[in-house]
Amino acid sequence: MSVEAAVPQLRGQPALRGLVAAELTSMTGTQLSAVAIPWFVLEATGSAGDMGLVMGAQWVGIAVLGVVGSNWAGRFGPRRTMLAADLLCASLLALVPLLHRYDCLPLPLVMAVMFVVGGCTAPYLTSQQLILDSFGRDEALLSRANAALQAATRLAMLVGPAAAGVLVSAVRAPGVLLLDSASFALSAVIVWRCLPADAAERPGRRRPALAEGVRALFRDRLLGAWSLGLALAETAWQALFALLPLLALARHHDAPSVAGVLLAAFGGGAILGTLLLHPALRVTSAQRLAVAGRVALGLAFAVLLAPLTLGQLIGCLAVVGLLNGLSAAPIVSVRLTRVPAATRSETLTVATAAALSGGALGWVLAGATAQAAGVTTALAATVAVQTAATLLFVFGAYPARAVTASEG
Repeated sequence: MSVEAAVPQLRGQPALRGLVAAELTSMTGTQLSAVAIPWFVLEATGSAGDMGLVMGAQWVGIAVLGVVGSNWAGRFGPRRTMLAADLLCASLLALVPLLHRYDCLPLPLVMAVMFVVGGCTAPYLTSQQLILDSFGRDEALLSRANAALQAATRLAMLVGPAAAGVLVSAVRAPGVLLLDSASFALSAVIVWRCLPADAAERPGRRRPALAEGVRALFRDRLLGAWSLGLALAETAWQALFALLPLLALARHHDAPSVAGVLLAAFGGGAILGTLLLHPALRVTSAQRLAVAGRVALGLAFAVLLAPLTLGQLIGCLAVVGLLNGLSAAPIVSVRLTRVPAATRSETLTVATAAALSGGALGWVLAGATAQAAGVTTALAATVAVQTAATLLFVFGAYPARAVTASEG
């Protein structure tokens, strides 16, 4: 299908509008709490160690429950899974300021809340991909659909932290957590009203085991290599985000303001890359765009090791963001078309959990490496991981065995 033919098909998909609206709503709230939760714990306990425990609990939940919940989206249906996740997160996040008001909020309870909130991430993301999969198997159409969803995520990531800083000052951290709770509740309403009802499970049908999803992931060379590449890339991304404040402090001696500008440069570049996806798909295929974008991204990432001025660093991060925005949606879409139908939910959730676990590992290793060996060494290790991810994308694509989603 051509890009021109894909556009009207997407416009006729109310489910896509629902997905984008729900993602923008809940992700904006999530970005608010990403600032409010650490500040809330610091205000309540005065301990940076306690803050680390709370944020670490969320990452552990992402990794552990992401694997344990591999069958949720397939067993209960993507719409029901998203509804349950939104309502659960809304309830738990509202509970935190409520219990804090009455002085009955021990630290382990806050950690438990963030563990569960983090654990909802992988099943939710898998449900989104299963709904996108229902649009068809065309790479151009799926690339544009994924790009719309990722644009909502990136817009929230660009606007959310800045808004959070203002709101924490205006209504304090507990008030911002209530706003995050409201965002999840609103997202649940959007999911309920806009997404199609889940198809009924066939009586007596046996759900595939998690191991079958893992085997399906590596039966196809492209599918396995690109899934590993995405996991390594997520490790590198989160390591880079963790290092940016340290990089700003080490090279430019003004961590808060410079780190904010660096993050904004990446976010702005990523949104621009997403907007350029449509014209890019007019001249090349989704697979070629994905591979070319990742090779260029690996080269741009390596430039970060050079002794850049602040302006050059901002420009480099903007280019890195642009290349990520241009290649991320085609990668997800090409991979989605090759997932076997019989193990789709299991395979997608294993891949999602692997990527999210890689992100958690990136945060941990970046901080530990910077502490032990310095920021420059940590950045070099991050570039090496991104380079390995690039090689996996090239390895998976050339040559790629012709496998369709009906196999398996």
